[in-house]
Amino acid sequence: MMFKIDLTYTVKSVVADLKLLLKEDIPEEFKDWARDGIAYADRNPEADVLDYPNNIFSYMRKDPMPPVVRELVEGILLQGINQGSGVAACNLGALYYTGQIGEQSYRKAMDLYEIAADSGDIQAIENLGYCYYYGRDCDVDYAKAFECFAKGAFQGRVTSLYKIGDMYKNGFYVNQDLKEAYQIYSHCVDIVNKEGEDAKEYDADVYVRYADCYANGTGCEQDPLYALYWAQRAEHVFRRRESDNDPFARHGVEWSMDLVNKCRYLLDGDALKS
Repeated sequence: MMFKIDLTYTVKSVVADLKLLLKEDIPEEFKDWARDGIAYADRNPEADVLDYPNNIFSYMRKDPMPPVVRELVEGILLQGINQGSGVAACNLGALYYTGQIGEQSYRKAMDLYEIAADSGDIQAIENLGYCYYYGRDCDVDYAKAFECFAKGAFQGRVTSLYKIGDMYKNGFYVNQDLKEAYQIYSHCVDIVNKEGEDAKEYDADVYVRYADCYANGTGCEQDPLYALYWAQRAEHVFRRRESDNDPFARHGVEWSMDLVNKCRYLLDGDALKS
């Protein structure tokens, strides 16, 4: 699929546009993106045009992109898509999915994820799995979701792996198997512990699932004290992500808090009985 764009972006032209952005009345985080982009070009003579929009996620806060920023970012990404970049298609899809581009559209996100998936982009394949799993501008289709997550897990995507755990836990597409779900979550915890800082994008999502198993005896023996430990770790990280304006962190905060409260109730109940 080709998209019409009116300009041909080069590193030189993008740097010129970034310098103009510094004169605009826009939120400071986007000016930080522009400043860093200008400096990046000076340090990297082999810089690629797609380096600029692909790293904007690190600078996003509460505000969606102002129109002048959107025009530049979307234009560069559309040029990248026309040149066959699956990463560009996936990243533009993510901006539509979250609404950070200034327009929230699951439909546009799915269309772009499909373009990226056709090029083999594993992030886009995983993202499609989420769309099918939750029915975001499509019918819920657990078979397609499982297929996407299986491909992601095979490529080492922990976020895909724990979603497969969710499907075993809930009996979505596969037969419900609580022990299998627990084993998958346990394996995810092992990966998080091994990867450390590299796992910060998904560690809380793993912790809260692990805590949920021990709080409810899902596939393992119930252990509210151990569950409390993991639930508190999850809540801490989710709250940190929420402070960084992660649009999906609030659900994790609430889930973690519910587990913490449940564990405390169970532990206090046991103490009262003794």
